[in-house]
Amino acid sequence: MEIKLIALDLDNTLLNANSEISSRNREVLKLLHNKGLKVVLTTGRPIKGILPFIDQLELKQPEDYSINFNGGVIQNNLSKKIIFSKFLTKEDIVPINDLANQMRFPLGGVAIDRAYSIIDIRKSGYQSFIGKLMDFTDLSFHDLPADEHYYKFISQTDPEQVAKIQEKAADYPTFTIVKSRPNLLEFLPKGVNKSFGLGQLIKHFGWTFDNVMAFGDEENDLPMIKSAGIGVAMGNAIKEVKEAAQAVTKLNTEDGVAAYLVKYFDL
Repeated sequence: MEIKLIALDLDNTLLNANSEISSRNREVLKLLHNKGLKVVLTTGRPIKGILPFIDQLELKQPEDYSINFNGGVIQNNLSKKIIFSKFLTKEDIVPINDLANQMRFPLGGVAIDRAYSIIDIRKSGYQSFIGKLMDFTDLSFHDLPADEHYYKFISQTDPEQVAKIQEKAADYPTFTIVKSRPNLLEFLPKGVNKSFGLGQLIKHFGWTFDNVMAFGDEENDLPMIKSAGIGVAMGNAIKEVKEAAQAVTKLNTEDGVAAYLVKYFDL
């Protein structure tokens, strides 16, 4: 198979313990990009939350894209034009807001360039994670804009409560519900995941999953690891990702992405 696209999760995959792209990872990815491979950041974050990484990797050719919101949006890195999206409305999320009130967990909604912390229970901790990169508005669910397109709703709380919410929310068939880190649960439009987003992008290029190499570590990476022609688990990945992958590389703190790419492409 010919690998034409490298899909990269960010946190605990491409990024090190300081949430930075190491000089080694940056060097290798820029080399492959200059050779004509597509390097696609595939993340739960909005594009505003990854612009520094796009700049560092120089992913600003006319046909460079990012997959954001865990597969819900495909956006051109240069023009910011959205070529695909799938979103939720305020009405869609009413059952999850009811569950939040019942189980007393925080909830927030994320639109394309703005996030909302619903403060009926308590303020979302998600703001501390990505607040410097997006505008945040604190409001009640009643005041949440009804005409906004929400690409995900999130609950950031302790891992024990995340597990309980995920178990209870499994009864709601109209959402994709996935854990993107131990303390962060995401509610997405039904059917949306990183594999779904990749499928839309490779369709745009006229390619297949055989042309994709994907790197990941967490539950929300599982679909693309399974779909990719070559799925690569980080050394620090959860057990399920390692079992689904064709290969396991070094830890994210050991330049695991670069280590595998150098070996595979004989750089």
